Amino acid sequence: MFDLRYPLSTGWPFYLFLLAYGALIVRMTYGLWFSDGINIFASYSEPASAAQAIIDANKVYWSKTCFLFGTLLLVGLNVDFRAAVGLAALFWSGSLIVMFGASPTLLITLALGGVLFGLQAHRHEIFS
Repeated sequence: MFDLRYPLSTGWPFYLFLLAYGALIVRMTYGLWFSDGINIFASYSEPASAAQAIIDANKVYWSKTCFLFGTLLLVGLNVDFRAAVGLAALFWSGSLIVMFGASPTLLITLALGGVLFGLQAHRHEIFS
């Protein structure tokens, strides 16, 4: 049997973030493999040309790459994993909101990232 890393009663924001991110991946995977395909970049913008579509895709890729690298860097600097994920999610959603405008997914991610980081700050557990 397995145990959760964080108690569900106090770690629920992390598990909610994990569940939401997992649902996003399942939805994308289903659309990619079992449906008519999915253009993940279309949820951010509707480019006027193929060249603009590539630029927009690069912006999304850059933001996601920074999310991953930022999480790894912060964990490497001894920041609590939940706080690191929260900060990285704030950057990811915030940067995409600045570049493309708000969407429900980005606003939810911004809120969950803020809750994750805020709770760890409130608990004085930013550093492991």
